Amino acid sequence: MLGELLALSTAILWAVTPVFSRKALGYSTPVELNFVRAISGSIALILILLFTRGGLIFDINVYGFIFLLAATMIGIGLGDTVFFKSIYAIGVSRGVAISSVYPLMVLLVSAYIVGEPITLTDIAGGLSVVSATIIVALSKEEPTIGSNRYLSGVALSLTSALLWSVAIIFVSIGIRSVDPLIGNAYRFLMLAVAMLPLCRRSLAKLKDTRLLLWGSLSGLTGLALGTTIYLESIRLIGAGKATVITGIQPIISAILASSSLRERLNVRIWVAVTLASIGIILLEL
Repeated sequence: MLGELLALSTAILWAVTPVFSRKALGYSTPVELNFVRAISGSIALILILLFTRGGLIFDINVYGFIFLLAATMIGIGLGDTVFFKSIYAIGVSRGVAISSVYPLMVLLVSAYIVGEPITLTDIAGGLSVVSATIIVALSKEEPTIGSNRYLSGVALSLTSALLWSVAIIFVSIGIRSVDPLIGNAYRFLMLAVAMLPLCRRSLAKLKDTRLLLWGSLSGLTGLALGTTIYLESIRLIGAGKATVITGIQPIISAILASSSLRERLNVRIWVAVTLASIGIILLEL
């Protein structure tokens, strides 16, 4: 029962992260937001590690860490920044639904590079997330979003999915020789250092308490607590069951976006979000 509760908690944490991020974007650029997230996420993980790993926090394999670091720069440094631009343009619910195509991209890349077999379940999941993407891409009904801006947001969401899929391949290699939590703590910190030059002209803005609040919450829920709790749920109930439960994240994100951000969602968006959740579950079983 504990494992299931942890997996559900992960889905909620990951679902609320885009909402926190969207609020922070009202006071910052995507790059500035990512900088704050990286700092808060790394600090939180280091504190967690001090209680769970003790002196082992300095035990890290350099070869594996290089892959994790590359995944961070690609998946979070670039991927999350692009994703934040997409949700700023078209909203959280639409951005999350479209970017949910990334497990399919991971599947295709893995099949091409590693030769992993593709099952009927994978095909069904792929069709589901692709259908969700098409529905969202063709369902522009929000009058405040211009056509060019909407298409740009859709393209940005797809780009973020592609970057995440490449990063996941790198992560799968890196965690073979590195404790995931230890690796995450260091790679998020190094991401913050790498992004510092990009934020040097706007350091004064980083003192904005609203940016610090929403950005730190985004880093805490998405990078630190979400990752930690998800790994623990996998340990208790296995990756398959944990994936099924966390697959409802797009639905929760849509509900939160509708209630807290006042996003207007039509029937087609709800259908797309549901298809995205089903697709994620099927692709990761």
